[in-house]
Amino acid sequence: MNLAEALLATDAGRITKLDTKEFEIPRLTKLIGAPFILHLKEIPPKRVREIQDASTKIEGNSVSADTYKLYMGLLCAGITDRDFDNKEVLKHYGAATRADLFSKMFTAGEIQDIAQEISDMCGFGKKSTKVVEDVKN
Repeated sequence: MNLAEALLATDAGRITKLDTKEFEIPRLTKLIGAPFILHLKEIPPKRVREIQDASTKIEGNSVSADTYKLYMGLLCAGITDRDFDNKEVLKHYGAATRADLFSKMFTAGEIQDIAQEISDMCGFGKKSTKVVEDVKN
């Protein structure tokens, strides 16, 4: 079976479905007294690229990345819980946006861990492809 036949024999929905998972923040679970579970989703490639571009600054020959902006972009796009957009919740924590709320709610390490988890779901940080080499004698 060639690649085209294999693709046609496979349910397209299975191939194109974005990954989801739950991610607990133990510190907040302990503080609240109930499981603090975030619902994460894989971010589509085009949106990941937009987040990367918005976090990158190019000046002449110099390129720099704003890691915090990158992490917040990943969190805002990858955390699906709509409770973080609730106007009463935002007001209660003195936040204007979900990014503001995340910066107040999560520690720097938690922000990095959540961003890394979302990044892993998008295929970064792990080997998601296999290179096949032709060996000629």
